[in-house]
Amino acid sequence: MHFDNVRLLVHDFAASFHFWHEIMGLPLIFRDAGGETYAYFEAGGARLELLSAGYFAQSLGQDAPAPASMRGAVVFKVDDGDAKFAALVARGAAPLAEPKDRSEWFCRSAHLAAPDGYVVEIFKSLGGFPGNA
Repeated sequence: MHFDNVRLLVHDFAASFHFWHEIMGLPLIFRDAGGETYAYFEAGGARLELLSAGYFAQSLGQDAPAPASMRGAVVFKVDDGDAKFAALVARGAAPLAEPKDRSEWFCRSAHLAAPDGYVVEIFKSLGGFPGNA
């Protein structure tokens, strides 16, 4: 697995976008077409994602708005997401969402529960994402 980024699940997307982009000065790589659910920033050699908590919860088949216990995600890029997901579940990881093609995210991803309300995402790129050019 290759560490890819940290995703913050936010409840006030506009305020969070303003803070990370305008105040902290992180360069914007990509923002969703509507500008209200997703942003991807360069962060000094790493990447930071903002994602609407409600949108993320719905994407995983959870109730929206997202539970307050769902705080953020650590994201790993993998060569074979289905095999890695199965291996992690076999080792005791609790699945949140089975591997699924998510064309709107430019990837096939799966999600696992981590302690303290965090989520682990593993993904394989489907290509086309501006931040991975």
